[in-house]
Amino acid sequence: MKAVLFDLGHTLINYHNDWRDPERRAVGKVARRVCDASPDGVAPDQVSEYLLDLLEQGRKVKLEEHLEIPLVDVLGNCFHRFAVEGDEELMEQSLGEFYAVLLEHREIVPGTNDMLQFVKDNDFKIGLVSDVAWGLPSYFPQRDMKFYHLDEYFDDLVFSTDVGLRKPNPKIFKIALSNLGERAECTYFVGNNLQADILGALNVGMVAVLKESSFYAHDDEIVPDAKVSTWDQFEELLCQAGP
Repeated sequence: MKAVLFDLGHTLINYHNDWRDPERRAVGKVARRVCDASPDGVAPDQVSEYLLDLLEQGRKVKLEEHLEIPLVDVLGNCFHRFAVEGDEELMEQSLGEFYAVLLEHREIVPGTNDMLQFVKDNDFKIGLVSDVAWGLPSYFPQRDMKFYHLDEYFDDLVFSTDVGLRKPNPKIFKIALSNLGERAECTYFVGNNLQADILGALNVGMVAVLKESSFYAHDDEIVPDAKVSTWDQFEELLCQAGP
């Protein structure tokens, strides 16, 4: 084995388990900003309803087609609907509202830095494949990685909003493998989501390791190659596998 690819959210960094309320709060704040900027005198509830519907439509595409819908595009459609055009400051502020609710419950998974140092010390290449929450630009999760000093360990980062794809789309895994210059059968993929991470990794021939957490849906038909609940267990797995 030559490389390890990791998921980010709820594998290396924990965020909200239930995102519905945070989403509504972010949408409400964005709606008020749009109302202030719109010349049409719209009500915040009208903007909120429209934006929530756009987000729900995007979720269906993400789930069914495994394509990313950038939040920039969703917000742009909302701004256009309410006659707010070309306001870059409003766009950045609105993106920031969504990112702010992620920060409310952001915390690193215990032992992550030590585990990554162990992986690096054992000469594995290290990569990331991450679906970004709400399709936020990738500079937001990269801020989180830098905050916890995780960026120091990685050889390559692949974010859904940079490639237009979401797991389990096989293309996003193949991009990561190509960037690392490694074959699937020589690479571990570690993630917490059976449907996105584990199924996607298995379908391209990687060794799929489920990092158990409170944030995944059970599926008896998806069987990972291994399960770990702590990073110590993952380190043991690497040692047992050998070079």
